[in-house]
Amino acid sequence: MTASSEHRAHIEEALLDGARISRVISLDLGEVDGELMVAAKVDLDPDLTMREVSFVLHQAKRRVQAAVAEVAVIYLEPDVYLDPNAATPSTSSIVTLSYD
Repeated sequence: MTASSEHRAHIEEALLDGARISRVISLDLGEVDGELMVAAKVDLDPDLTMREVSFVLHQAKRRVQAAVAEVAVIYLEPDVYLDPNAATPSTSSIVTLSYD
């Protein structure tokens, strides 16, 4: 199965359909054993708990599979978007602070 630009558009749309994913930072499509694979980094609200992150990513995977039936493998990674044109980011924008 070869990924098309149409697949890419549907997958990105499905990822962004959830209110908690604000941006698709990167999206790679490939093939594993003849099946379509999705690997993406998505920007999430930094105030989400791990339980909420898990739920958001699970729901996003379900939306992707519903949008593109050929997708068999999905890897989603929560990340923080850093604008490459912005001044040096603050430490708090890229580091998770301890709650100890």
